[in-house]
Amino acid sequence: MLHMLRYKAALVGITVRNDVEERGTSRTCHACGQVRKANRVHRGLYRCSCGWTAQADVNAALNIYERAFHVSPVKGSSGRVARPVVLSFRLGWHTVHEPKRKECLRAS
Repeated sequence: MLHMLRYKAALVGITVRNDVEERGTSRTCHACGQVRKANRVHRGLYRCSCGWTAQADVNAALNIYERAFHVSPVKGSSGRVARPVVLSFRLGWHTVHEPKRKECLRAS
């Protein structure tokens, strides 16, 4: 299966890494790091006692991303949560990109 995944990814220029241990990522809170056995409260909803709530697969994906790149795409944000952001999942990119605001476009 991994061979086919690498083959298909190479066709579009993507490198597949399998050096990240995914064990425990669905049970680990992305916000505080606490590992719990029962954390899914309803279907795919992950909720931690620290207040972090997310879709369970998204929580696990964030944990895998952080293990792979040693940076979280959501921790340590600028606090501007009302503005949309674009998360780059291209290998080698470790940045959250914010779209330009209309004021910035008019000034240029």
